Amino acid sequence: MNRVTQEQVREFLLAKYAGAIKQLGLDPSTVKDDFDFLFREVVDSFGILEMIMSIENEFHIKLDMAALEAEQITILGPLSRYVAEHDRARGAPP
Repeated sequence: MNRVTQEQVREFLLAKYAGAIKQLGLDPSTVKDDFDFLFREVVDSFGILEMIMSIENEFHIKLDMAALEAEQITILGPLSRYVAEHDRARGAPP
């Protein structure tokens, strides 16, 4: 199994929510790392759980959400970095 990269997580999330992002008048390919899925109403509180589960299913990992600051869980850059770092920490082969 290959390591999950920040860019893979970013691309996955932007593709998954491309329709909602486009409805905001944004181009998913130009969304910055500080994009907040909750603040911009792309997901609601239930949608956060669905987003995390979809990441876990897509990348075959289990995330410890207690280790990520609550304010960061819905922000594209910090969430993508956390997933990539968590994957490295669990000892995935190179």
